[in-house]
Parts: sequence; structure tokens; C-alpha cells
Amino acid sequence: MSFIRVSSSLVLGAVLFFTPATQISAQEDSNLFEQGMVAFHNGNFDLAQSKFREVISENPSNADALLLLHQSQDALLELLIAGGEFETFAREMLASARAEGRTAMRDTDAAAKAAEGCFSESYQDRAKAIFALHQNYGPFAAVPLVHALGDSNESRRLAAVYALSRMGANVVMPLMTAARSSNTEVRLGALHALNVLNDNRASALISDLAANDADGSVRALASEILQSGASPASQLIAQAWSFFNHDANGLSSIENHGAMFSIDGRNLVAYDVPQSLVAAEWAKRLMLRAGELGADTSAGLAVIYASEVAILNGIDGGEEQAAAQRNALLTLSTSSINSGLELAVENNMIAAAQQLISVLDGAGNSDWAGLYNAMGSNVPMISHSAAVALSNRGQYGADVVQNLATAVRLESKRIVHIIDGDSVRANSMKMAFGDMGVSAIVSNDGASGLVSMHLASNVDAFVIAEVLPDLYASRVSKSIKEDPRFSDVAVYVLGEDALTAIDVIDNFGDLSGARQAYANMAAAAATALLHPAHAGDADSAVGSLAGALNRQDSVAVPSAMALGFAGASSDVADALLSVVADTERSSEVRVASANALSNMFARTGVAADAAYFQSAMTEGDAALSEACARAIGVMSAGHISAGVSL
Repeated sequence: MSFIRVSSSLVLGAVLFFTPATQISAQEDSNLFEQGMVAFHNGNFDLAQSKFREVISENPSNADALLLLHQSQDALLELLIAGGEFETFAREMLASARAEGRTAMRDTDAAAKAAEGCFSESYQDRAKAIFALHQNYGPFAAVPLVHALGDSNESRRLAAVYALSRMGANVVMPLMTAARSSNTEVRLGALHALNVLNDNRASALISDLAANDADGSVRALASEILQSGASPASQLIAQAWSFFNHDANGLSSIENHGAMFSIDGRNLVAYDVPQSLVAAEWAKRLMLRAGELGADTSAGLAVIYASEVAILNGIDGGEEQAAAQRNALLTLSTSSINSGLELAVENNMIAAAQQLISVLDGAGNSDWAGLYNAMGSNVPMISHSAAVALSNRGQYGADVVQNLATAVRLESKRIVHIIDGDSVRANSMKMAFGDMGVSAIVSNDGASGLVSMHLASNVDAFVIAEVLPDLYASRVSKSIKEDPRFSDVAVYVLGEDALTAIDVIDNFGDLSGARQAYANMAAAAATALLHPAHAGDADSAVGSLAGALNRQDSVAVPSAMALGFAGASSDVADALLSVVADTERSSEVRVASANALSNMFARTGVAADAAYFQSAMTEGDAALSEACARAIGVMSAGHISAGVSL
């Protein structure tokens, strides 16, 4: 993924604009940087890289990075041009410095005041004001300038177009929003600015306006600056996936300020959106527009809605928004949701697939194509979730039952993401994790790793190579920690010191409620097996169900209940009876086991020793006493009389 979309000199100038006239506090970072540059100039590139890595390992603050750049602008330009790891280091410092000014960027009132300089009669004053406005307010600089695009004064409109066209990639997203304004002058002005910026992410929008805008002047201008001859709808869909997949034509991290824009006439308004959802919201916006143009985007929308539900469920206070996205998903047709599920499974979008499966596991569904396809996934959580849904909907053939039997045996499986450009090392570590019962997902560059992170549901640890083909580990780690779902997840850096799978596993934290996924799946599978058990179709799952009797109640109770309708041997009866006799077990699982013995006897005639029931009846547990009394009666094991004494 490209990190910035404007020239290196402009970005360097941008971050330098904020530099305060103070001395750098992290003098050690400055010294290491100078040592690295000396080595670089002497051709000792290994030493130079080592020094730059030390600077990164010190994790300089954004302010320190800013001041370091202030002292080293020419050197940073050299490194940007040098490419490779040197360019990666320079961009890392640029990103840290740029972050320093993000908070102040959102002051739109201050931006409006600063924007007035862009309309000065003095060219020098205008240039200075444009530069300052852009660097201080980033995308939010567009707010007052878009307002001016609708001004009745032509000179102010032209000045606003000129200013916006000099502000680079940061104003592309607000301009793409402004180009949908109901105000013709605003649309025209936004198109003029986008033409100069020449950002291919606007290609779909321009094609759409050229073909479909209600105003002839807008259509004519858009037609003059077309970037592609492909249909507007196909371009919109392609651009939507670029945003969603965070690819090179999507939204870079430096452009993501946790905000979206809406337009009302000439009023551009920013509103907050979690950073982890901004790209998905842009994808949704473009998919919806492509749908308006007649394209079938329902499967894509299903994936996007489902992904947003998964992300919002992991954000404190996101429940209401998650419910809204889920309801929007539910309003799509069942066939669209099935198609979306197939798309999610094909691309290993685990969190989205699970949400789509849960939606299909509901009233009114009679199309099982997506669920059967998902059951064939090599990702256990997807496969087993689909089998549970199929069983819940009355579809429990042999393949479904066998899948559920496997799921009942699941423990709370751990998942690690490995991000390493060295594929041999990464795959070796993946195998080491697999040998210890831990799943590992491998990405070979930082951008792909961040995409996998965005699409993930549960992760126990991230293992990141210190230097990746495109990013440093520290940059990837910062992006991971910015996602509320993973703020507490351990991040390990593969450097010179050896790191083994055991090192990572030994330091796994306790499973949170959200990380009980595999245990929850085992419980869901045991419950789902009740359906085929009642129908006499769960014989192949009996071994798994009996083995699950020693698990926690959420798994053991439904397993016992299912055994009552599927078990048929003395071994199963003995296993259930041992639970009934175990005073350390809960009342719920002992009652379920006693009732299961009654049901099994009624079906098969396999009896259990009544002495165990009689003993349990003396413990004072009313529910357990009733279940044991019932078992004694069903098995004709001897009447126990009772008198009345008040």
C-alpha cells in the first residue's frame, strides 16, 4: 500500500511546518540518527540500518520525531530517495511526526478563519495561507473551502478551487463527498480540484458524474476529465473493494483521521467514525451507489455489513450501531446473504462469515447453499458455525453430524497472526504453532498483515518481523493497538534475538469472554446435535458426546441430553451414571445425565445401577431427586415409598 500520495518534498515540508523552536528531548535518538547517516554516506549500509532500527526501537514520541525531522530534513529526503529499508525508516518518522498535528486538525472554526487567507489579493499571502491551512487541518481544511465553492462571488469560487487543488491526497475524500452536493457550483468546483489532483480513487466518481449527473455543465466537465472508459458501476464496485481490502488504491493510514464527511448544499460536515470502520464505510457508500446504477452489489454489501457488525461488537458502546448494521444486513435477500457468505468464505473473512452464518440461522430461510459451502471451509470456526446453523434449521445429514461431532471436541483454540517477509521462517513458525494446537495466519508484508488484522475476530498474539518489505514492525504494531479489539493483545517483534512458538504460547493471557469462541462452539455443537439425536441420526457423534461429559456445563449438559436420544450401550450408561454420582459436579449436569439415562432406557432397555440414583436422592437437591426418582421408575428398579409428616 502506498504510504503517501504526494511528493516526498511536500510531505516533508508538511510535517516541518508544525515544528516548534525547542530542542529535541530525545537526544539519544538524534545521535543514533546522525551515526546512521554517517554510516549511510560511507556506504556502510548494514550499520546504517542497524542505527535506524535502534531509533525505531526507542519508540520516539510524535513530538520527538517532529523535532528530529526539523534537524534532519535533507537527510530524510536522501533516505526517501534511497528506497528499501531506508525509505521505510524515513516514512516511519514522517508518520510519527504527522500524527502530532492530528488532534488540532479537527478545529473547523479555526480552519474557517485560517482559510480567509486563501482569498487574499496577494499571491504570496495566498500561497502561505494555503500551505498553512493544509498542513494544520489536513482533510478538515476542505470544510471552509468547499463552502466557498458555492459562493456567489466567482473569484472566491476560483480561489477555493485553486487552494483545494494544491492540498494533495488529504482532501480527496472530502472532495469526493462534495462532488455529490445538490449545489451545481460545488460539484463543478470539486471536479476542477479533483482533475488537478489526479487521484485515481476519484475515477469512478468522475465517470458516474459524466454519465448520470442531472446538470449538463457537470456532465460536460466530467466527460473532459474521464480517467477510464469502464462503466461507472463497475468502477464504483472495484473502488469499493479497494477501500474494503485496504489495497494500494484504498485509504492509507495517514489519511484515516477517524472521520467521514456528508454534504448539504455547500456545507461539508465531518462526523466521527471509528478508524477501523472508515474504509468499510467508504466501501459501503460506493457499493450503494453502484446498486443505484443497476449493478447487483448485494453480496458485497452483505460482506461489508457483516464485517462492520463484527468490528462494532468489539468496540465499547458499539452495540447499538452493530444492531443497526445487522438489521440492514437482514433486509437483504436470503440469496444475497448466501452469496455474501460464499464470498467471505472464499477470502477467509472469518468474522464476516460468522456473522453471515448467524443471520442465515434464523426464521424464514430455506436456501442452504451458502451454509453447505461454508461447512467445507478449512477454517474451523466457519465450518462448524455453518454446521450448527444447518442442524438448527433441520438439515442434519451425515456430513453435518460428523462436523458437529468434531466441533464438540473443540477446546478454546488460540490464534496467532504472523507478519513476516521471510516466508520460510514464517511458515516454519506456523508449523511450530500448529504442532502445539495453535492456529497461525501468515502475511508476508505489513499491508497484508493489517488487512488480515482488520478482518479477524479473535487473535491471541501478533508476531511481526522487525523489518517488513513495506513497513517497520513498530508502525504495524501502532495500527494494531489503535484497533480497540486488539489493544490488549501481545505483539512480539522478530529481531536478532530468537523467538519461538513456545515463547509466545507461554505468555498467552487468560481468555476473555470474547475469546471463548471454541468453547462456545463446542457448546453450540452439542446443543445442535440434539436435533439429529431426536431424529435418530446422531449415532456417529456418540463418542464425541460421551467424551464431552467431563467438560464445563455449557458443553456437558447438552451432550448428556443428546446422549439420552443417541446413546445405546452400557459404556454410555456408565459414563452418564458417573456424572450422576459425582457430588462435585453441578446439579444441572447431574439432572441432565439422570434424565438421559431414563430416555436411553426407554429407547434401548440399557439400565443403570439404581443404587446410585437412591444415593443421589438423599442429598437434598430437589431437582436431582426428581430426576433420579423418575429414572428408578422408568427402569422398574423398585418402588420407594414416602409418608406425610407436617
